[in-house]
Amino acid sequence: MLDKWIKMFVTDRITLMVVPRANQGIRSYRIPIGIVYGLLLFLLFSVFASGHSVLRTAELSRQRREVTRLTSDNQQLEIEVSSIQMKVDGLTTELAELTRFEERIRVVADLDPIDDDVRLVGIGGPVAGGRRDLIDWRLRNELAGNPADDSQRDVKLLARQSRLLRASFDEVLKSLGERKSELEHTPSIMPVESVNSWMTDRFGYRTDPFTGNRSMHYGLDISARRGEPIVATADGTVSFSGRKGSYGHTVEIDHGGGIVTRYSHATKLFVKRGQKVVRGQVIAAVGSSGRATAAHLHYEVRVNNRCVNPLKYILL
Repeated sequence: MLDKWIKMFVTDRITLMVVPRANQGIRSYRIPIGIVYGLLLFLLFSVFASGHSVLRTAELSRQRREVTRLTSDNQQLEIEVSSIQMKVDGLTTELAELTRFEERIRVVADLDPIDDDVRLVGIGGPVAGGRRDLIDWRLRNELAGNPADDSQRDVKLLARQSRLLRASFDEVLKSLGERKSELEHTPSIMPVESVNSWMTDRFGYRTDPFTGNRSMHYGLDISARRGEPIVATADGTVSFSGRKGSYGHTVEIDHGGGIVTRYSHATKLFVKRGQKVVRGQVIAAVGSSGRATAAHLHYEVRVNNRCVNPLKYILL
């Protein structure tokens, strides 16, 4: 059978007649049938290959355009995600500051601090706790993914924290309303309100400026120009007004409930013992009397005759 096909392709021929012009004779050519079939197959293959090449080129062009479009879209999304993340970071900072204020005002409202874990999930009620942050950044690191996922997660965390903060302020407002009179007698402002004042020493251990030894500092030192007004930080009754050893000219105010504030190193005193004063009333002037190296106010807050950090009682 195979021999028969081979013989046909080799020996069988097709006569091709060509008429060049009307006045010329006919020319004939005998071509092996195998060549004719080969030419036809080659022509078909060429047409198929050309068509496939055109389609492939068109597909590649379409894919390139799609890649270009997707790249452009991705770059735009990255810009938008970056912008959103910047806004989220800004909101995080603002909420962190608001949370620090909320922590201080809970002290004034005599409410327990909110636990770390409660702040993290944004649910539950106030319980005793230690260090508290608005966002648990350790959780953020554990869940770190692509920028879009990070932003989405941050927004959810901020939403939880804002709900918790709102609930906490509602609780604070309720407590403040019930304790209005008590709060009027609770220290809550800076004793020197001048723009030319600044805090130079905080509550806690420090190097004594006179001896050079490490010693406990029981209040805040607020430097200011001599003569700047010193104001009462809450309503109360003056329990002492005069010179008090190394404290120099000093005013002490009894606010009730075991809370007493002390204002020392004044140059002038404007109130007397037994006098009623209100928050913001000028009671003395900044000076350097007593054991002082320069003009400043030494401010203390005592609760049941025990010194506490005055910063816990400064809200504004």
